[in-house]
This record gives sequence, C-alpha cells and structure tokens, in this order.
Amino acid sequence: MLRFWMSALLLVTVSVAARAHFVFIVPVDGKQQGQVVFSDSLEPDSADLLKKIAHTRFVARVGDKTVKLTPKNEGKYLSLEVPARSPTWVSGVCRYGVVSKGKTPFLLMYYCKAVVGVKAGDRLPPAPDVDLGLRLNVVPVLGGRGGPIARILWEGKPLKDVEVTLTIPGKKDHVKTISDAAGAIKLPAPEKAGMYAILAGFSEASKGNDGDKSYSVVRHYSSCVFPVALGIGAARSARAADKPAENPEATKLLADARAARANWDGFPGFSANVEVNVDGKVSRGKVKVSAKGKVDLELDGDQKGWAKGMLSSLVGHRLDDATTLTTPCAFADDVTDHPLGRSIRVLNDEFHSSYRIRDRQVIEVNRRMGDVRFTITVIENRLTADKKYLPRTYVVNNWDVKTGALRTSVTHHNTWTRVGKFDLPDSVMVVTALEGKQMTRSIRLTDYRLLK
Repeated sequence: MLRFWMSALLLVTVSVAARAHFVFIVPVDGKQQGQVVFSDSLEPDSADLLKKIAHTRFVARVGDKTVKLTPKNEGKYLSLEVPARSPTWVSGVCRYGVVSKGKTPFLLMYYCKAVVGVKAGDRLPPAPDVDLGLRLNVVPVLGGRGGPIARILWEGKPLKDVEVTLTIPGKKDHVKTISDAAGAIKLPAPEKAGMYAILAGFSEASKGNDGDKSYSVVRHYSSCVFPVALGIGAARSARAADKPAENPEATKLLADARAARANWDGFPGFSANVEVNVDGKVSRGKVKVSAKGKVDLELDGDQKGWAKGMLSSLVGHRLDDATTLTTPCAFADDVTDHPLGRSIRVLNDEFHSSYRIRDRQVIEVNRRMGDVRFTITVIENRLTADKKYLPRTYVVNNWDVKTGALRTSVTHHNTWTRVGKFDLPDSVMVVTALEGKQMTRSIRLTDYRLLK
C-alpha cells in the first residue's frame, strides 16, 4: 500500500549516459576524508570542470548533529575533512543550473553520498535517520538474508522503474539495472576490493526559473560510494546484529496475508476515460495501462502528475505479486486480542517495518523513513469473486519523528468494477487533512476496454 502515499509528482526514468559527468564523493580508505570528483567515473577529471560544482553544499551526520563541511580545492578534486572519530555518512547537494541541450531546457540537480572512516571489508554504519538533504537518495542495505541490495528513495519513499548504473570493483564495464516495485536493486559481488558506486537518475516535470533561465523539466542524479572487499558481495551492515530470532508463526502470518491479496494474473492492460476532481475543479482525459503496468495519461490541467501517480500506485499494487516472498518476521509483543490484529516485526529491514494482521489481512502498516514515521490503517477491505481482498478504505497518518507532531492525515476510499476476470479501479477519493485546511481529490474511470 505504500505506493498510494507517493508524492504527487510526474516521475520519468532517464537514462544515465555513459560519458556524462556526475558528482561523486570518493572515500579515502580508512580515513575521515572524502574526495569529490565531477567525472564520468570515480577518477578526477579536469580542474575546469570541477569549477562548475564548486558551490555544492556538503554535510556530515556526526552523532545526532548535522555538520556543515567546507571543501578544499585540490585542483582536480575537492577534499572533505570530516570531524568524526567513527565511520560517518557524508552527503552533498548541487544545484548545477539550467542546461539548454536539446529542445527542452532542464534544471540539473546532483546529489552525492558516501561513507568515510571505513576500510574495505568493514561493516558499514547504519544509514542516518535523516536524509541529509537528498531528495533522491540511494540507501545500501547490505546485511539482509537475500543478499546485498540498495533502495532508491524519492523524499523518503521507494521509487520504482528507475535506471541505476553500478560501478563494481573488478568489472571493466558499468552494470545497468532497474529498481523494482519496492525501489530495490540487487548489488552484484565485486571481483576485487575497491570502491562500489551506485548512480540513479530520473526526470521530474516541473516548471521554474533559475536566474534569468526558465526550465520545464528537472533532472535528478544521485550517487552513493562505499568501500567493499573481495568475496563478500558487500560489507555487512552494522544493523544486522542483535536482531530477534525469526518466529515461523509470525513469518507465516505475513505470507498468508500476502497470498490473500487480489492480484491481476495474465493482465492484458486496459484503457478508460478519466475524470479528476480537485475541490470542485474538474479535468477530463483518457488513460491507457499496459500489460506491464505502465500508465499513459492524457489529462488537461495541473493535476496530471498526482492523478498519474495515484493510478500507477493502484495498478502497481495489483501487479506486485509478493505471494512467493518469504519475509522473516518475529512477534512484536504478546498481545493476541488487539482489534487490529497481531503485531509482527519484519527482521533485517531498514524501514523499521511492522504490521498488524487479522483474518489473513494486513490491517496496519508501520514504517519510518528519514524524519517521518507513518501508519497505514485499513478500515475496510472488499472480498472479490475470487475470494481475494482489495483495499476499500484506509487512512495514512504521518508524524514527525523528532517532535511526534502529526504532519498529515490522508483518507483513501476506493471502489472497483469487474471487467472480465479483473477487478479494475472504478473510483478513488483522497481526503487530505493539513494544518488549517483540508483538500479533497477524486478520480473516476469509465468506458473500460481490456487491451488485446
């Protein structure tokens, strides 16, 4: 259900060009130092190119404080000294400016991240609870049972279908991959010790001005670099230790609930007419959904991004068949008669995920991402003709981790219609409560046609 909570942005995957230049923070092995390069690899390029990113803002997470770092220009790279005694995450944000190549001028944003103070083969420190200013964030998860992965996050939320380029020690060529529905990619093992680099990129349809130059697209690129040793795929995470033991009963509760969800098996895609209503302002258009879940939306007005994101989430959940996954879990407590069901905790999970499960249904989802903690509470599910469950009404509450203050409360109400053997989205109503105001948005689909 997480993707229903995605930010109302039009996110389009962009190709990471082989010869393009990006910002990387390259750790100095074992030292509290990093070297910032602007290059098509982890090696420095010319000093003239480095001048174009000299204004990048760098910070480090030292203890519970975010410390600003002042880089020193060393000619072909910027040197960062980190005032810490233990392994530390460092990040940078660079608003490069407007680029006029091609027909559409675009604003270029670079984000970079690395861990310093770690030698190849050491365990990486936990990812910081704050994102250090990275709207597009790459989070390595190296201690899970399924092998090392990385998650691609946009403002703390998983981002799927993002092209990611890997620089793997010992491999001559870059390896390209695509993030899955959970924003995850697998990290292949290195062939020698060295620096492992992950680079993700996508475009956002957004108009604005940078000085006297205008743009209609923002291209975001985010890198993450850390040292690895030969033969371990990637260093184990420090969070892998001190975990409770798996409880087979808790693991089965989640597996059974996943198996009871409605999914589209053999989905051919569909087309429909669309009506979007935002506090009484109505826009109309057409939508076409491919067999693989790609949503093409034609819609007038400024709500196209939100509507496309919502429809993509609806479709993605029905195509996201997690019934074959076995996720190790443990019971969070001994309470067996809670009205929302038994509480279970997911092991080896960087999002601190927990669930409440009742009658083979996930009734509550709890996660923490960056400085936000959120809970999805299901009020009502619908049982389909296939005896599977579809979400009908649920509430998403978001809290500030530091203060505990409620940021937003968002209520979703969905209806579904049977077309052939598929339950397709019929309507969506989303009521968002913010400080001092409330917003109501809805989507209505009509005239369905299954694609051949």
